[in-house]
Amino acid sequence: MFVIATISDTIRVPPPLLSQPTLTSVQTEIEKRYPNKIIVDVGLVIAPFGPPLQIGDGMFVPGDGGAHHQVVFKAIVFRPFVEEVLVGTVIDSSD
Repeated sequence: MFVIATISDTIRVPPPLLSQPTLTSVQTEIEKRYPNKIIVDVGLVIAPFGPPLQIGDGMFVPGDGGAHHQVVFKAIVFRPFVEEVLVGTVIDSSD
């Protein structure tokens, strides 16, 4: 049901975060971007798991003040297995 997945993506670090250490700014952007996001063939990302495994060199794109880093990190993912039964209670419902 819950698995740890390895995800690779390009993370943009905005200009105000460039004064911080790269590890801190990349972790901040991952924590803002990924929780509650559904990734096709991976599942629903619950939270990042630990620090990033790899952070590439920052690339600057003309016309954009942010740095783009290729990052590999782990995340806790909700991915139900085929024919798995989930038991729960409906607490609230709306039209």
